[in-house]
Amino acid sequence: SGFHGPVSASAALERSLNLPAVQLLDALGPKSVAARLRNVGLNLRFPAGAEPNLSLVLGGTGARMDEIVAAYSAFARHGNAAQLRWLTTQPLQERPLLSPGAAWIVRRILAGAAQPPASGAVAEIVPLAWKTGTSYGYRDAWTIGITPRYLIGVWVGRPDATPVAGQFGFASAVPVMNQVNNVLAGHMPVSGAPRDPRPLAVSAMSICWPGGQPLPPGDENCRQRRQSWVLNQTVPPTLLAPGQEGVNGLRQRYWQNSRGWRVAADCPDAQSRERLMWPLPLEPWLPVAERRAQRLPPIDPACPPRNQGNAPPMVITGVINGQRVQPLPGKVVLVMPVAVQGGQGEQRWWFLNGEPLERDASNKSAALVLDEPGSYQLVVMDEAGQLSSVSFIRG
Repeated sequence: SGFHGPVSASAALERSLNLPAVQLLDALGPKSVAARLRNVGLNLRFPAGAEPNLSLVLGGTGARMDEIVAAYSAFARHGNAAQLRWLTTQPLQERPLLSPGAAWIVRRILAGAAQPPASGAVAEIVPLAWKTGTSYGYRDAWTIGITPRYLIGVWVGRPDATPVAGQFGFASAVPVMNQVNNVLAGHMPVSGAPRDPRPLAVSAMSICWPGGQPLPPGDENCRQRRQSWVLNQTVPPTLLAPGQEGVNGLRQRYWQNSRGWRVAADCPDAQSRERLMWPLPLEPWLPVAERRAQRLPPIDPACPPRNQGNAPPMVITGVINGQRVQPLPGKVVLVMPVAVQGGQGEQRWWFLNGEPLERDASNKSAALVLDEPGSYQLVVMDEAGQLSSVSFIRG
C-alpha cells in the first residue's frame, strides 16, 4: 500500500486510532480535558480516589449515554453543548465546548467530508455525521448520529455489563442508528433542509508532511502534500511523541559547501541548511530514500562536520521510564525483552545497573533477566558515545 507518513487528525478520528488520541490528550492534559467536558455536563466517572489520566481516552472512565449524546450536540450547535430537555417547557441550557469553526470541521470529518473538495465548493446541506465506540471487553457498543434535525444515540449491551464477544460499535450500533435515521428522514420536510455554511474562520489549505505546515510548490521539504481544513489560518505542526526526537525535533540543521556536500561550519564556502525529517518512530518503515541518512547530503571527507548529524537519537523500547513491572503470577524471574532504535553505527553496548549485558546478533535488542525486586537502570551506548537510559522498578 506504500508509505503514508504521519497520521492526519481526520484519519485518526475516522479510524478510531488509539495512539494519536493518547498523544493529543497528553499534549492537552487529561485534567484539563475532563474539566472542560464536566463544564458542559459530561461527567466522566473514575474509580474512587483516581484522577483523570491518559487512560480516559481509551475507555478508562465511565459516562452516561444521555450525557454523551448531549455533549455531541456541540457539533450541531456551533460549538455549544446543550443539555437534553425532556419537556418542551424546560429552558434551554447550553455552554461553549469549542469554537464554531472547530465544531464545523469535526462534524465534516464525522460525515466523511474531511478533505476540502477540489472545486472549492462545499455542500451546505448538513450530511449525516456519526461516531462509534466500543468499551473494554466488548461490554458496550455505541454510536452517536448527528442529523439535520436530530441527535441519535444508540447503546447496545447487557444491563449487567456482561461481555458480548465480537460486539463493537460499527457492527452492532450503527445498523440501528441507520434504521432510526431512515424513519426520522421520512418525517422531515422535503424543502427547507437546514443549511451548514462554512464559517468564515475555516479555510482550505495545502499542507506538507512531514512538518505538517504549508510550504511553497517545489520546496524540497514537502515530501507529501495534503489538502486540509484549517481554523483561523493557523496550521499546527506535526505533533511529536515526547522523548522520541532530539532537541531540534524534525528539523535537521547542517552546513553545506558549494559542491553540495556536508561540511563543518568553519569549512570554506560553508552555508547553513535545514531539512525536515520524518518522525523518528517511522524510521524502520520508511522507504530507503526517505530515511534520515539518505535525506542528508554526503559528507565531504576533506572537511567533515564534527557532529555528522545524521544519526537519529536513540530510543529504548519495551520499558518506559518510571514504569513498574511485575512477573507473571507464580513466576519468580521476570524476562523482559527490550530494544533500541536510532543511534550511530552497528554496535550497541547495554548496561543494567552498571553491569554489561549479553546482546543478540543485531546488538540492538536484549533480554533483561530480573531475579529480584528493586530499582533498575538500563543504559545503552552507541558507537558515537551517545547514551540513552531508562529507570524502572520490578515489583
